[in-house]
Amino acid sequence: MADDSDVLLELWKEQRDQLRQTENQRAQLTNIVILVVAAGLGFVAQKGLHPSVLVVTMPMTLLGLYGALACLKYRERSALHAAQAQSLRGKLSALHAGLEIEPGWAGTYRDQQAQFPKLFNLRLYVIWLALHVGVAAIGITVTLWALTGS
Repeated sequence: MADDSDVLLELWKEQRDQLRQTENQRAQLTNIVILVVAAGLGFVAQKGLHPSVLVVTMPMTLLGLYGALACLKYRERSALHAAQAQSLRGKLSALHAGLEIEPGWAGTYRDQQAQFPKLFNLRLYVIWLALHVGVAAIGITVTLWALTGS
């Protein structure tokens, strides 16, 4: 039968795998959004800015908004799995205090923060969110230009 450490380690691995899967899904969604928007902008560039391209520009806006919402949801899921993994790591650390797991992690955390003070506080999900909001803004802008005929 497995001891407590084995059980905790397997649970920790499962949470880390779930976190990784969430990040992979976010990346795949973003790649699809960028690909579709690039194709849409290529279509608009060929056809010109007139009301008939609204069939492309309006869904482009919706796709950007959907991507932004999905990124926020992926962030929520990532935070959940990270918190669960951290809790399990704390339990492993308590079982194996001699390994000094938590002090090692805390030291690495402080070193990273010192090495990258400005980037450290910038949350990655904000960058992904900004990309999708930018896609929506491009869709809105091109839609307005097509409607005004400019």
